[in-house]
Amino acid sequence: MRGQAYTLEGVLAAIVVVTATVYGLSAVDTGPFQTGTQQRTAALETRASDTLSLAAETGALHNATACFSVGTPTLNGNQTGSSTEFELMLNRTFDRQGDQYNLYFNYWDSDSSARQTTLVSQESGENVAERPADAAVATETVTLTDDMPARIGDCSGTGPSLSAVDGYFAPDAEPDSIVYNVVEVRLVVW
Repeated sequence: MRGQAYTLEGVLAAIVVVTATVYGLSAVDTGPFQTGTQQRTAALETRASDTLSLAAETGALHNATACFSVGTPTLNGNQTGSSTEFELMLNRTFDRQGDQYNLYFNYWDSDSSARQTTLVSQESGENVAERPADAAVATETVTLTDDMPARIGDCSGTGPSLSAVDGYFAPDAEPDSIVYNVVEVRLVVW
């Protein structure tokens, strides 16, 4: 009888110790330590990724890509007047919070047989050097087809197909294919 009492006492003590350990660990953050800068970068990366995903799902990113061409104003969410839906998304998500960003289009250039990158979010590359090393980066891919209409004017109207437009930023990567080019949209936020 005494042996059973000691066994029962040991089992109850073990349950108390395990319960105290579980409760103690739930009260303490056991995850990796992140500085304020790392937390901000992670939050910016999530917002940038979500913005590009939403823009891709709604077609806003596709339209902004079809709108941008050589000699047109840059894509900038802080613009006033007529803006594409994607620019309005950038404004609501980043500009109003005081965040800075650069937007790049990376596309296949058949003339040089390599991918080319164009900075499309500003008129000059002067603040590219100011970008900190811990900036958040998000990417999304847009496939352009030969028969896809270019966006003209304030980007609300449709124009001729991309294969018939002169001055479009990306060339027809494969003239014998229906795919005009594949553009990787890269958003760098800090």
